[in-house]
Amino acid sequence: MPKKPSGNPVGRPKEFCEIKTLEAAMRVFAEKGYDNASLSDLTSAMKINRFSMYASFGNKEALYVKAMECFNEVRSQRQQGFLSAESAREGVRQLLRDAVMKFTDPDGHGLCFITQAPLTSKAASAETRALMAKRRAEVERALRARLELAIEEGELPDDASAADMAKFYAVMIQGFALQAQHGGTREDLFRVIDIAMSKWPELRRQNELT
Repeated sequence: MPKKPSGNPVGRPKEFCEIKTLEAAMRVFAEKGYDNASLSDLTSAMKINRFSMYASFGNKEALYVKAMECFNEVRSQRQQGFLSAESAREGVRQLLRDAVMKFTDPDGHGLCFITQAPLTSKAASAETRALMAKRRAEVERALRARLELAIEEGELPDDASAADMAKFYAVMIQGFALQAQHGGTREDLFRVIDIAMSKWPELRRQNELT
């Protein structure tokens, strides 16, 4: 009679370890940027030696891409969750508040890949620079798609510009990262969100009744 399998499947511990080490690398890159993140910084945070890093992830650029994609997968899931709210207004508000929460988290790494300066290092290939630019633009694209739907469904007036609004809120997220770096508090930035959301375009019929 065959024995029942016990413990984790073969390969599972290694997979779990790789996820944890990618998260550690992600924090280093998010905090220091691509150029300033040294191999010593990375291997120290990942708790592995350089040989293991190269064997598991490749060179620094390959590690950067894998860490960025790891971050992006989590970010995309959270972003989609917020923008799936019943109303676009509430979804955008939640997305902005989540950004402030992350950037001002004393136990977090503050910045993220999406709000860093464009990757211009000559040490990174054109393909990696293009991928980074594409990932950075995804926040604005997701916002625009949700706002376009809000116009179609009548939540926003027909003459509202989904493109302009998406740009506005994407720039706000980038600004929150910068403000948090320079001491902006969570409460201060929440008030900025309240002001921004108070300017949400109203439907004409609502204005005509007042």
